[in-house]
Amino acid sequence: MSEIETVKDILSSAFFIPVDSIRDDDLLGNIKGLDSLSFEGLILEIERATGREPDPLRLLEIKTVSDLAAMLKEMKSVSKTGSF
Repeated sequence: MSEIETVKDILSSAFFIPVDSIRDDDLLGNIKGLDSLSFEGLILEIERATGREPDPLRLLEIKTVSDLAAMLKEMKSVSKTGSF
C-alpha cells in the first residue's frame, strides 16, 4: 500500500469519512470533523502505521493529504535506517 493510500485510510478512520471522498490535494484543515480530539487520534494512527511518534513541529508544517503522505514516507524510511 502506498503512503497516500495509507494516509487516506488513516484519515477515513480518524474522521469517519469515506476514503473515496479524500483527494490528494485536500487541505487537512478542511476535512470534516477535524478538531483537537480527532487530531490526537490522527497522531496515534500515524504512530501505529510508522512505529514512530511524529514530530509535533513537523506536523505543524503539514497542509495537505499529500504533505502528510510525504511525512509518513520520511518516517518509514527513518524507521528502517534508524537515523533522521
